[in-house]
This record gives sequence, structure tokens and C-alpha cells, in this order.
Amino acid sequence: MSRQRYVSAVSTSPPPSSERFSFLGDGPALAAAVLGPLLLYGLTLPRTVVLEDDGLFLMAGAHLGVAHPPGYPLYTLLCHLVTWLPFGTVAFLGHLSSAILGALACGGVYLCARLLQAAPVPAVTAAWLFAASEHVWAQAIIAEVYTLNALLFFATYGLILYGVRHPARPRLWMAAAAGYGLSLANHWPLMGLALPGLLLAALPAWKLLLPKLPLLLGTALVSAALPYAWMVLRSWQEPFISFYGPITNWEAFWYYVSRSGYADVDVSPSAGWDDRLAFLGWFGNEVIWQVTLPGFVLALLGFWVLLRRRPLAEVGSGLLVFLGNSVALIMMLSVDFDFRQIAIFRPYSLVCYGLLALWLAVGLQYALERLPSPAVLRDGAWFRAGLAALACVGMTALSVQAHWSLNDRSASDFTRWYADMLFGLLPRDAVLFVSGDTDTGPLGYYHFVEKRRPDVELLNLHGLVYGNRLYPPRSSLKHKEKILRRFVNETDRPIFFTADDDTFPHGQGVRHHGFVKEVLRKEKPHSLRLEVYPGAERDFEALLNLYPTDGWERFQRVTLLHKYGQLLGYVVFSGDPAMLEQTRRLRALAARDFSGLMGMAEVLLKYGGRTHWTQIGEWLEKAGTLGSESLEKWRRARLLYLKGVLLGRQGRTDHAIALFRQSYDVYPHPDNLAIEALKHHGITP
Repeated sequence: MSRQRYVSAVSTSPPPSSERFSFLGDGPALAAAVLGPLLLYGLTLPRTVVLEDDGLFLMAGAHLGVAHPPGYPLYTLLCHLVTWLPFGTVAFLGHLSSAILGALACGGVYLCARLLQAAPVPAVTAAWLFAASEHVWAQAIIAEVYTLNALLFFATYGLILYGVRHPARPRLWMAAAAGYGLSLANHWPLMGLALPGLLLAALPAWKLLLPKLPLLLGTALVSAALPYAWMVLRSWQEPFISFYGPITNWEAFWYYVSRSGYADVDVSPSAGWDDRLAFLGWFGNEVIWQVTLPGFVLALLGFWVLLRRRPLAEVGSGLLVFLGNSVALIMMLSVDFDFRQIAIFRPYSLVCYGLLALWLAVGLQYALERLPSPAVLRDGAWFRAGLAALACVGMTALSVQAHWSLNDRSASDFTRWYADMLFGLLPRDAVLFVSGDTDTGPLGYYHFVEKRRPDVELLNLHGLVYGNRLYPPRSSLKHKEKILRRFVNETDRPIFFTADDDTFPHGQGVRHHGFVKEVLRKEKPHSLRLEVYPGAERDFEALLNLYPTDGWERFQRVTLLHKYGQLLGYVVFSGDPAMLEQTRRLRALAARDFSGLMGMAEVLLKYGGRTHWTQIGEWLEKAGTLGSESLEKWRRARLLYLKGVLLGRQGRTDHAIALFRQSYDVYPHPDNLAIEALKHHGITP
């Protein structure tokens, strides 16, 4: 880069952005804005499948299938193309696809910052701080759709900003319309919330755009429709990975794309305004720290500068998108505020952090323009250029250092451990029924993509995702139960399942192995046998000593510890001397963890008698001292409920009612058994 161009990077009187773009001036900076994040993501991405929706998208990409609603056909196609590369596992390549898209989104942030009159160095700073923010980084290293959403937003936003400066260039507006249409084929809910802001950004050119509106709308609709049309056609071909199976009519298509099956996920009966306010508080804290504290201060400065210097429509457009993808979204979702819902929600606002980075670039540019240079220097522009580079490297290093331990997943092996442990328990030619994202995705990836345990038949209990489904997913519960029982009765293969007994109506006896259960056909219905498999103590202790930073892994850890705690509770209830001796250390280990204690206490409270009350009370009291932020609302409410049940059996009715009330206050959900307990005492909560 020539001296003149380098100095112009921090010029105090920048010319219009349309006159400042050049291949030599912006090419190296744009390359740095993209390649820097790509290097960061490449170093830290997991080499194998992880949790969240990673396994599902990896399977869909590998099989060119149909992912969960609304289908995400565009991401599936892009992920599939990257898996053609002749190196690495499907998991590595699938994660690489998100890394590439995330790096390109950082390039989009750079270009948008330039359009807002930021010079190249501040624009690179914005791109790098966006890349290194905790939540953006986390999504850019796994197979997920949010980096593509960010890329399509900033591409569309940048085209609109540039188009306003050149309203007579129809191709710009056609490209913007096509970009927005494609974004709807990826994550239409988030881009729908961004639409008011995008329209406001285009408002200054409305007179020229109005005659072209039918053409632009048509372009957007066709761009959105084509990927969905491919998704429907692909579903007719019945790829092995297809969430609901063939999409055969308009009603099925609408059910899929509208996410009707997820209605209970987006709205919780127990969520209220306190949850929304808690989410707003959490998000406000994240906004301060995601681009570092100095970056946040510069972003506030930059927004103030934009209000003074730029057209109101341009400034307001970014603010509208920011509020739509954060505040409006929180108001619409109405979910419980707990660590699992935070893990679900945090990718939704990636675009907000990108907008924050844009304002940061403007603020940094303004600060550099107003900064006096030392009198001994004849060329103040060089001084400002050095400070800009120093600020860029310093804030980026600060962000990378703060977020590295949370996002360095290059050695992540939680799901590999889980799959090895679970598949290792299964005898040859077994059938394993799985349920839920944390089992269906990772176990499905290892089995159907990496071909682990090919002798095992892996089935989804609800008929979802896998092509070997026993029944259509939207069948009635009665129909599913009928077919399931017929399958269990007619096959002579060993059958195992990871779900709770009440969600797997097989009508047979059960052998409880702790982390998985086995159907016993020759036993009486609902009979139970217990087995401590070789290596159980090793596996349980390994799980107990694992403290993952990822929210999804923390949730799975809690679930698995609770499952094994239930087995240990059954052992105590059985009173079998041999098993009590065999599980002595296991019970001591379980007593160190909230979930292990709860699993044991629940079983003993349900089936035990007066002789067990002291032990149950000790477990519950200790569990109360071990609670953490990793516990969902219903788990905290469950502890209070169990304490109330125990006190009620001991004749301490008033204390029991007080605990039932507390349980309801923590989790006012219809599934909370404290409600029935209160009604039993004539109290309507």
C-alpha cells in the first residue's frame, strides 16, 4: 500500500465513501477482515460433533437432507458443498462451512463500516471485534445457521447503503432484493424482524424504487422460494435425514416452514415479565462486553456521531434492526430465564453485535480525527494511523483472550466420550431408541455418518430425523404406541432406550443400566431389574469431574448424572446387600452433585417408606446447598416440591404447604406437581 493511501486510512476529512474504495487501498484491509477471523475459527473449531443442533446439521449436510423447521435449505446446500473437500471428517468440514460464512460476514461488517465513512483500519477493527465476540465466535465454529444469517444481513444492508448513494443503479437493488430473499430461505424469523430497519435504510431512494417495487418483490420472493422448492423436492426423494419426512402438501409445507411444531418451545406457560426483564438485563450486559468495554464506549460515541453526521434514516435503520433482533424478540418469545434458554437464545442476536461493531468503527474514526498529534511530528496522519492499528490489535487481543477459554473447542470430546460409553454398553445387533436433540444429533452423526456400530439399529422414538422411522412423526400418540409395541413384541433383538419410562410405552419390564435402559420381554410389565455395568464407576466419576463451559454440554451432564442417580436410588430401595456394597463409592460420588442427589431422593421418596425418611431428608438438604446457575427453573422447583412431600408425610403440613407455594412461585408451570399438591390441600395457586 502506498504512503498516500495508507495515510488516507485515517484522514481527518474523508471524501465520500464511494470515492474512497480502491482495490489497492481496500483489498488488503478487506482480506485481513476476512482471513483473520477465518484463522481464529480454524484454530478453535471442534474436530468432532458437538451438541446444540450440530449433529443434525452435519447429518443433513452429509446426506443432503432436510434439517429441523423451517428447514434451512440454503445452509444445508452450502454445508453439503463444503463436505466435498478432500480432507478432514464431515464434522470438521461442516464446522469449517460455518467458519467460512462467519469470516465472510466479518467482511460484510468491514464493507458496511466503510460505507458509514469509517476508514480501513477502524473498519478492520469492527470486523475483528465482531469476529472475536463470544457469541459470534461460538456459532462460527459449529454447524449452525447464524453465521450465514449474519452474512446475508450485512450483504443486504451494505447493498442498500450503497444503493442509496447510487439510486439509479438497478442492479444494486436487484442484488439487495435477491440477498434478502435468500436470507428468508435461511432464518426467516430473524430476517423478518430486520425488515423494518432495512426498509428504513432504503427510504431515501423511495421515489426511484417505487416503480421498481413489483420487480424487487418478485426477485425477493423467487430467491426465497427456490431453496424451499428444492427442499420440498428433496424431501420427496426421501433422503435418509429428513426431519418430518416427505412434504406432500401445502398444509405439511406450512407446518414445516412456520415452525408450528415448535410453538411450545417459543412460549412457556411459566414465563412472565420477570423473565423478559431478566433476559433484557442479560442482553444489556452482553452488549457491554461482547466487543470489549472500550469497544462499547466507542460504539456509543459512534452512534452519537452518526446521529449528528448521517441521515436519520441511515442511523435509525441500524437501531431498528438492533432492537428487532433483541428487545422485540425477547418480548415475543416469552421463555423461562435459565441457563438452558440462554444457550438457546444467545445466537439470535449476532447481527446486533455486528451493528455495535459498525458504530464502534465510526466512534474510533471520530476519536482519531479529534486526537491532536504531537508537535514534534510533521505528519500527524502517520501518528493517527499507528494509534488506529494499536487500538485494533489491542482491543482484538483483549477480546480473544477473554473469550478463548470459552470457545477453544479444538479438543472437545464430550460427545465422543458419550457415544463411546453408550455404544460400548450395547450388545451386538441391539436396537437403540433415542429422543431429544442431545441424543438424536450426536449419536446419529457417529452412527450414520462415521458408521460406528453398524450392527446397531438407531431409531428416533418420535419418528423424527432418521429415515428408518417406524411411523410418521405427526401420527397420534395412540398410533405410535400401537406400532411401537408391535415392533417390541415381534423383534428378537435386544432393545435399549435413553428416554424416561413414561415416554417409551413398550409395555414390558426394564433393566436399568443407569445411563440407558433395556427392555425385558419375559418380565412382568413395569418390573425393574438393576445392573451396574463394568466401568460404571469410572464413567460416572469422569462425568462428575467434567465442568464444561458450553451450556448444552452442561445441560447434558446434569441430565446424565440425574439418570444414574435414579439407578442408585433404586439400589437403596432394593436393600440388596451385594448391590449396596457394589455401589457404595458410586453413591458417595453422587452425593457430591445436585443432580445425583435429586435422582436418588426422587426414587426413594416415590417408592420408599418411613425407614428411608432420614436418608431422603439428608439428600434433599445437601442438594439445596449444591444448587447453581446451571439448574433450570423446574429443577429448582422440583427440589422444593420434594421437600414439601417429605414434610407432608412427616405430618408437618403447614411447612409442606409453604414449600409447595415456593415451588409454584419458582416455576408456575402446569407440569409442576406442586400445583396438584396445593389443590389436594384445598389451595388454588
